[in-house]
Amino acid sequence: MNSKESQLSVIRTNQIGYIPQLPVDITVLSEEKLTVSDSKGNIVFSKDRVELSLDEASGDNAALISLGVLPEGEYTIVSGDTEKKIKVSADAYDEVTGALIKGLYYQRCGLKLEEKYAGIYAHPACHTAECTEWEDRSVKKLVLGGWHDAGDYGKYVGPGAVTVAHMLYAYRLFPNGCTDKLNIPESGNGVPDILNEARWELEWILKMQKDDGSFYHKLTKDHFAPFIMPEDDKDPEYLLPVSHCATEAAIACLALASRIYRTFDKDFSEKTLSAALKGWEWVEKNPEFKPFMSPKEVRTGMYGDWSDKDERFWAAVELYADTLDEKFKKAAEDIYAAAKDPEELEKIREKMPPFMKPIFQNRKPGLDVTQYGWMDVSGLGAICCLFEIGEKGGKVLYDEVKKDFLDRSKSIIDTCKTSGYGTSLKSDQYVWGSILTVMSNAMSMIFNSMLTGNRDLLEYVNNQFNYALGLNALDISFITGFGERRIMNPHHRPSGADGIEEPVPGLISGGPNKRMTYPETKELLGEDTPPAKYFRDQTPSADTNEIAIYWNSPAIFTGAFLNSLK
Repeated sequence: MNSKESQLSVIRTNQIGYIPQLPVDITVLSEEKLTVSDSKGNIVFSKDRVELSLDEASGDNAALISLGVLPEGEYTIVSGDTEKKIKVSADAYDEVTGALIKGLYYQRCGLKLEEKYAGIYAHPACHTAECTEWEDRSVKKLVLGGWHDAGDYGKYVGPGAVTVAHMLYAYRLFPNGCTDKLNIPESGNGVPDILNEARWELEWILKMQKDDGSFYHKLTKDHFAPFIMPEDDKDPEYLLPVSHCATEAAIACLALASRIYRTFDKDFSEKTLSAALKGWEWVEKNPEFKPFMSPKEVRTGMYGDWSDKDERFWAAVELYADTLDEKFKKAAEDIYAAAKDPEELEKIREKMPPFMKPIFQNRKPGLDVTQYGWMDVSGLGAICCLFEIGEKGGKVLYDEVKKDFLDRSKSIIDTCKTSGYGTSLKSDQYVWGSILTVMSNAMSMIFNSMLTGNRDLLEYVNNQFNYALGLNALDISFITGFGERRIMNPHHRPSGADGIEEPVPGLISGGPNKRMTYPETKELLGEDTPPAKYFRDQTPSADTNEIAIYWNSPAIFTGAFLNSLK
């Protein structure tokens, strides 16, 4: 695939198709006459002249055009000399949503990926040796399982817990939108495959708990492996020290899992809740937050944080939802109130490195309940408050959380309305893993619609999924294996080392990033390239084209919701 801009189409669409339940939106970069015809040649939409306006993030003169709700079928879009075909189908998002879930199967560690499940991407089991505790080298443990976190072979508790939570809430809220035709080893066992896949990571998270209830922060080497297959990566692995953020994220995820798996496996449900409660005991005995720092000899992803108020809040509300123990409710209420103190926000800013501070310069005091990523899990706590605990959460955990959520989510909608591509990112939000923000914003608009009944928001939700599949300034699908013009060279070690032209399918790229870029990217793209085009489909470009499990998962959530509209 050649992604040079000179070859980009003046018509941008979702490259795999649209669903008939929501309006079909496209972007046009030409003022010429625009027509849309069905398969019989009937014109269903026409515009003699398209009025373009500047899209700040991309630098394009573009127009986002709604074709309205179209019946199932094939359509031809013509703008001047350019022609493009689209398809509208009720099952348009089934395959890609399933592929995003199965993309995590390909990330499984410690398991032989058999040909009958993995096809040409089969490979032997990897990372099957004992690992060593970093702080006490006499401690050796066999900690098999889990998912490789991203394009590297590290495994991290916090990001893993967030990924699982996205999946579990997708199933909890939209069970009919999660396909069960994934062809993974557990398929057909009576449990939906989205839960089968999530359990693979949950079992590993349980193994990362120490006897005192705390959780190791991560399991990695002291360096990133070269671009080799996982089974060839045989250097020693280490259990890095425990952290508050990892422990509290694990507590929250395991408490949530207890509710979800209760009807399928009571013993597993009790096991996850017991581990969560044991983790909370450690938190009570160790209330003072200590930021995690990788030892100076360790150069793998740090996943450090400057506050654990969001993780602690999430853990407390999930435990309250499970147990209805008032002590968890009070803990959550106290955390939520304390976070609204402006001085708390300043304390967090002071701890941040300089390159991070601009991102938080317009941050309002309080937990940002529209955030669902590993660095800020406040939104996961909000999901629990608003859709699990509900009105029994009372003045703080329901009324205040709901008001704060609706207030904060308004700005997302406003950004979509001013974008030439319907994208929910402002120009300064194209950071490392910008796809996480896009899909998190989709989640927020889904919740806004659920709380207010405003179905007009669903068109904006759909456009975030459209963005991932080609309706963007690069005219490229960011999901491997999907779209006529799709990424082919993700920063992903198996895809770069297996000798197969097509990368492992069902993985979503982090996407454009102009805020935290490598020198090579800056040299290649320069300062004049707009943020929405700051992207390289090249394997070395971890800064724009890496994959990550916690980027797949909000896309899974969004796909599950859109599938549920059938």
